[in-house]
Parts: sequence; structure tokens; C-alpha cells
Amino acid sequence: MQRRRIAAGAIGLCAVVGVSGVALGASSAPSKVTVTESQTLKVKPNRYIQDGLRWKKDVYTIKSGGTLHVVNTEASEGPHTFSIVKKGDLPKTAAAINKCKICAKLGQAHGADPNSDAPPKFQFLENGVGQDTAPNVDRPGDSGVTGAGKKGEFIDMKVTAKSGTTLYFMCLIHPWMQGKLVVR
Repeated sequence: MQRRRIAAGAIGLCAVVGVSGVALGASSAPSKVTVTESQTLKVKPNRYIQDGLRWKKDVYTIKSGGTLHVVNTEASEGPHTFSIVKKGDLPKTAAAINKCKICAKLGQAHGADPNSDAPPKFQFLENGVGQDTAPNVDRPGDSGVTGAGKKGEFIDMKVTAKSGTTLYFMCLIHPWMQGKLVVR
């Protein structure tokens, strides 16, 4: 009987510590998060090129009101966009990536011409509409460009989404670069 009480007490203590640990984790989300890309490249002549260009992490967690700092770290791959999209708009297949509808829609809003190497007219989009200042990040259509693609160029965007919100993002230029932003 004594062992059962000790075991029950230990389980209860673990439950309390676990719950308080979750509560502490929820409130300890960082207020500034740096988002960068990573790349690996594999080549087998006459067979394939495997380009592992991606966001460094799949999931980023940030405090509501915090700042996203999106930085170009690989100069050879050009600029990136940090674009909030609906989860269902994320392309999942090679065919969907090659004919990315949300990429075309937001790219056009950025002022990009698919037949030109000229930079987009608008550097920033707030809910899909061009503007001169960095967008708040809280809904699909919010998008920024990291610059012309030079190493060290960046964009800072304030996260105004409410705590508990999950947002999905991608690079419109490299549509396989996708991730999730959890706002605490």
C-alpha cells in the first residue's frame, strides 16, 4: 500500500512539473527569430542533380509582437521571399512546384515579370498588396523579399498574429522551401 502511495505521489508530481514545464515553454518563445536557408548539392553526371536548398528549420516559434529576421546566407542562390500562404496552397509535388499558382499570384503582386530578370516593383506585400514598408506577419498574402540575393541582405518583419496562431510560409522563388511559424 505504501508503494502505491509513493508511486501515485511521484506520478502526480511528474504531472504537475510537466504541466508547469509546458506553461513555461509557452511563455518563453523568443521575441526575435532569425530565419536562414541551408543548402547541400549532390551531382551524379548523366543521372541527376539533387539540390537541397531549404529553410534551415521546418518550424520556427516566436512570440506575438516579435521580429522575424530573414537573412540571405548563400549568395549563389539569389534572393528569397518569406511569404505567408494558406496550408493548402503549399505545393507538394514537382508538378505543383513547376506550376505554383500562389507563386504566380504573389509574384505578380510583387511586380515580378517571369520573362525578365529585373527585380520586382514592390519589395513588400501586406495581404497581397504592394507597399514600401515591411509587412506585419499575421495572414496569408504577407510577403517580403530579402533583397537582390547578396549574402547578408535581410528583411525584418514584425509578427502581429495572435498567440496560438500557426502560419505557413514559403519562398515564392524556390517553392520547395516551406515551413511553419508557430506564434506563442
